[in-house]
Amino acid sequence: MKFRNLIPPFFLFLLVGGGLYYFLNLPVNPDSPPQQFTVNQGDSVVSISSRLETNHLIRSRYYFIIVARLMGLHQQLQAGNFQVSSALTTRQLITKLSLGGVTDYWFRIVEGSRLEEFAPDIEFLTQASSYEGYLFPDSYLVPQNFTAQQIIDLIQKNFKKKLSQAKTDATVTLTDPQAVTLASMIEREARSLSVKQMVAGVLLNRLQLGMALQVDSTVQYARDSLRSKSPTSYWAPLAKSDLKISSPFNTYLNPGLPPSPICNPGYDSLYAAFHPTPSDFLYYLTGNDGVMYYARTLEQHNQNIAKHLR
Repeated sequence: MKFRNLIPPFFLFLLVGGGLYYFLNLPVNPDSPPQQFTVNQGDSVVSISSRLETNHLIRSRYYFIIVARLMGLHQQLQAGNFQVSSALTTRQLITKLSLGGVTDYWFRIVEGSRLEEFAPDIEFLTQASSYEGYLFPDSYLVPQNFTAQQIIDLIQKNFKKKLSQAKTDATVTLTDPQAVTLASMIEREARSLSVKQMVAGVLLNRLQLGMALQVDSTVQYARDSLRSKSPTSYWAPLAKSDLKISSPFNTYLNPGLPPSPICNPGYDSLYAAFHPTPSDFLYYLTGNDGVMYYARTLEQHNQNIAKHLR
C-alpha cells in the first residue's frame, strides 16, 4: 500500500495549510528587543505589511494582510509611533497597530500659511514668533510630551534639510534670509513651480532696478498683523485703502524686500527663489482665468489688466 493512500488529499491539505498558518504566525525572533516602528497618515495595510517584512518584524506580508482582514482590522491600523518587536506574533502585532500610537500626534503645516494659522497653542505661538518662514510645511509626528521648543527644533531640522537641497546649484546669489523672504512672497503669488520661477525672476528684476515690489500678499500680511491676535481669517482680498497701510511689510510704499518672511514657503518656492527664470519682465498678474500674464512695461501691464481682470 502506498503512503499517499493513507491520508486523504483533503486532510493532507488541512495538515499542510494548518502547519503553514502556525509557522507564519510565529515570532520571527522570540528574543528580539523592542524597536520603534512608525505608521504614517494614509499608509495602507499593503505598505505597512511591506515595511514590517523589510524590517524583519513579520515572516510574510501576505500573511499579515490576510490575517488583518480576517480579524477585521485591516482598515483600523492607526498612525503613530509604536514600540514593537519581532518577538510578537503577527496577530499580536496587528492588534497593537490597531490601538494607535498613544503618545504621539500629527502636527501639520500647510504651505503658505502664517504662524497664527497653525500654532497649536499660545506657548508654541510665543516661542515660534521669530521663526516665521522657517517652519517647513509638512506633517510631523510629535511625541505628546514634547515642549514647544522641541517641536520647533523638529521642524527646523526638516527646514534646514530642505533649504540645503533647494539652494543646490543656485543660479543667483542670495543670503538665506533674503531667499526665504522672497520664497514666502512667491508662495502666496504663484502655484506651479514654473510660474513660481517666473515670478521670482520678475521680483528680482524689480529689486535690481530699485522698484517697489508691489506684492499684494505683503500688504495682506501687514493688514492682518494689525488686527487682533486671533483674526478669524487671513489673506482676504485687498481693498484699495489697504494699499496705504503704514507698515514695513507694505511693498507698495517701501522698496526692497519686507523685513522678514510673510508665511512659511514650501520646497518649490524655496527652489524658485534660488533658481529664477531669467526674463526682462517687470510686471505680472493672475487673470480671471487663473493664468499668469507678464509685461515688460507699465503700458503692457495696464493692457493685461484691462484684458484679463475686467
